[in-house]
Amino acid sequence: MLTYDMRYPVPLFTLNHHYKFPIKSIKYHEASRKLITADKKIVKIWDQQSGNLFTNIEPKAHINDVETCAESGLIFTALEQEKCGVYFIPEMGNAPKWCAFLENLTEELEESNTTSLYDDFKFVTATDLEKLQASHLIGTDMLKSYMHGYFMELRAYQKLVAQNDPFAYEKFKKD
Repeated sequence: MLTYDMRYPVPLFTLNHHYKFPIKSIKYHEASRKLITADKKIVKIWDQQSGNLFTNIEPKAHINDVETCAESGLIFTALEQEKCGVYFIPEMGNAPKWCAFLENLTEELEESNTTSLYDDFKFVTATDLEKLQASHLIGTDMLKSYMHGYFMELRAYQKLVAQNDPFAYEKFKKD
């Protein structure tokens, strides 16, 4: 999709939906200065000035239309199912007065932004350690015993994987 300024013959930027379906809806969100486009598979929200992708919404059902709620961050999608899709994006605007509970929910989520104890660890089993040729680490401080396996620091695990399969990242990119 090409975006033009009517005063110039050259497009400002190209917006790519990737699915190659016809665009069903184009909306301009004044408060956040975002452009909202939708085909039958995905809703994409673009920065109006740069044309960079801000975010996208991909519901399970096909999309018929998209509507915003005034100057709020609330977005409704008419879908090929019984229920409408309702999405709240706080970066695009506040919640409307009639659903102020959304503001409270987002504030609670922001406050509880703590990390879990095991976020920086990888769970591995004894067979995983054998595959990584690291079974000699059992009983050391590198592994913490837990149920039927061990917790290992994520960085140490990634180093072991890189040493044992130097082309793992290339395979991952290819997949």
